[in-house]
Amino acid sequence: MKLITIRSQIIEVADRWDAQYPISRYGDNPNTKAVSEKLRSIDLSTATTADVESIIGNCSWAGPRECDECNLSFDVVVELGDEPDYDSNTVRLCVGCLYRALELADGIKRV
Repeated sequence: MKLITIRSQIIEVADRWDAQYPISRYGDNPNTKAVSEKLRSIDLSTATTADVESIIGNCSWAGPRECDECNLSFDVVVELGDEPDYDSNTVRLCVGCLYRALELADGIKRV
């Protein structure tokens, strides 16, 4: 279980970039190395999604995430299940949908 916020995405973006484009595989590509260096140089406490987008070139690395239940985008979601991958059993839920799930399960005896 993992809490995903805009700030947590920004804090983790350089590590996620390097995991996606490892030096062992892409080390000779000056573009991926330059992006990594720029991501590592940003102020993690003040950087914005626009700052990340300007470095990487798209908004997919830091920004609102979609709730898999209501299909709306939120700045905060909870990720449940496997680490996301093509075949993973993963779901991201907004706080509202989490509360609705708890209300649904409210009548069940707790173990």
